[in-house]
Amino acid sequence: MSREIRRVPPDWKHPRDWRGHYRPLFDEDYTTALAEWQRGADQWEDGTHPDLAKSPELREEYTFSEWHGEAPDPDYCRPAWTEAEATAYQVYETVSEGTPDSPVFETEGELRQWLLGQGHSEKATDAFMEHKWAPSAIMIIGSEGQMQYSPGIDSWNLERGAQTCQEATTDSVLRSSDG
Repeated sequence: MSREIRRVPPDWKHPRDWRGHYRPLFDEDYTTALAEWQRGADQWEDGTHPDLAKSPELREEYTFSEWHGEAPDPDYCRPAWTEAEATAYQVYETVSEGTPDSPVFETEGELRQWLLGQGHSEKATDAFMEHKWAPSAIMIIGSEGQMQYSPGIDSWNLERGAQTCQEATTDSVLRSSDG
């Protein structure tokens, strides 16, 4: 699973469902998510959406909801909080909308020590802390057919894996392969 470091309030308790399982939440509040979605829908309607610049015919083939997805659901958005309130750190898996994968830590140093205590190398931990993200996994097939595989945060351990992680963007194959 992909991992990211999210800023949360120090007293944050991620909500759970009736069975006690974490409810997946995007790292965005509903008002912000809805405004962003509506801005995209308006751009789609008036033909100025960035995706239409390359392929204007998409507007005739798809509605914005069909192309981008439905409007956000408030049940999958985190509560609204300010940067001043979100001063703590928590690791989330992001294959779903996002569920906690660590306790809440008041400092980056505490989070770093926890990651090291979970068995991650200093190299992987420091790269994850710097970039705030790691892919689900990296698999590299060498010219001699040898395979290197490294999951999650430890992907930063592989020399070519770290390069791949640094080159990755939110729209990359690495993230889209999660779902």
